[in-house]
Amino acid sequence: MKRWFVAVVAVLAALTVVLTGCSGGEGSTSDPSASEHRPIRIGKGLTHESETLAYLYAGALRDAGYKTEVIDSATSREQYVEDMKVGGDSSPDVVPDYSGNLLLGLTHGGKDNPQASATPSPTESSGIDPRASASVTPSPTPTADFNVHGMSSSDITATLPKVLPDGVGTLNASSAENKDALVVNRITAAKFKLSTISDVAEKCQELTFGVPKDFPSKTYGEKGLRDLYGCSPKKFVEVDNQEDLANQLASGQVDVADIFSASAAIPDNNYLVLEDPKANFVAQQVIPVVRKDELPDSARDAINSLSGKLATADLIFLDRLTTGDQPISAEDAANFWLKENDG
Repeated sequence: MKRWFVAVVAVLAALTVVLTGCSGGEGSTSDPSASEHRPIRIGKGLTHESETLAYLYAGALRDAGYKTEVIDSATSREQYVEDMKVGGDSSPDVVPDYSGNLLLGLTHGGKDNPQASATPSPTESSGIDPRASASVTPSPTPTADFNVHGMSSSDITATLPKVLPDGVGTLNASSAENKDALVVNRITAAKFKLSTISDVAEKCQELTFGVPKDFPSKTYGEKGLRDLYGCSPKKFVEVDNQEDLANQLASGQVDVADIFSASAAIPDNNYLVLEDPKANFVAQQVIPVVRKDELPDSARDAINSLSGKLATADLIFLDRLTTGDQPISAEDAANFWLKENDG
C-alpha cells in the first residue's frame, strides 16, 4: 500500500543503524545492582504489534541497567501464561498483551466467571458430622457467564488478578489501546449510509467482511455480531495479517474489515471506524504480564514508567514505522521511539 509516510520511514531506516542497541540516556534511572541480575526475558507476545512492545520493554529495562533477551513466546495466551507459571530457563519473565483479550482467553470467552463460587459442602451447609458424610462429594455450582464485553477498561484490569494463576500477575496498564474495530472506506460509508455497526446490520447480508484468522469463532465474531446486532454477513474472508486486510479494503475485495484501532492504515487511508454502541468489541489496553517473583522493584518501575508514557497515538506511530512499503524492524522502531521519548 502506498503511504504518505514512506519518505519519513526511509529517513528513520537510516537512523536505526545508530539507534539499535542504544539506551535512552539522560531520562533513564539506572539501578546499580541491575547488572548483577540474570538477563530478563521478554516474550514477543502473539501479534506483530506486541513484538514492538516487547522491544520497548527491553529498551526500558536496559536503560535501568538490566540485561535483556527478547524471545519467542507461546502461540496462545493460555500456553504462555502456563509457561510463566511453571517457570524455567526458557520461560518469559514479561509478555506484552491486551487486557480484554487476555481476560477473554483466561475465562474461555467469559464462560468461567471469576466471581462464581462453589456450592458449600454438606458439612458447611447443614452441620452434618464430617465423618458421617465422608462419602458425599459436593457438586460445584455451574459458573454463569459474565459479560466481558460490557466491562470498562478499569474493571477488566481489576479482574485479571482473579483469573491469573499463582506466580503470574500484571503491572500497570497503559492508556494505549488497540482493539478490534469494524472499518469501511468512505465510498462504502456513503453508499450504504454507515456510521455505526447498527447501520451495517441493516445491509449485512449484502456485505463481505474481511477479518483476522479465527475471527468468526470468537465471542465478538460471528456470534457477537449476530446476537448484539442481528448481523450475519454475506461472507467472511479470513486474512493472515492486518496489512493484507487494509489492502483488501482499499481494493474493494471486502466491504468491511476488522482492523485494529491503532493501525496506521486507518488515518493514512481516511477509513471510517464504525461506532460500536452495544460494545461488541472489548476494551484492549496494553498491559505487561509478569512472573511476580522474577522482577526486581527497579525493573517493575522501569516498565511501569514506560506504560505511563505510552499512548494510542504512539501505537499508531509505531505501526506506521513497521508496516507499509519500506518498514523497519520492530526492534529499530522501538529504539527510535525510546530515543525520541527519553526524559
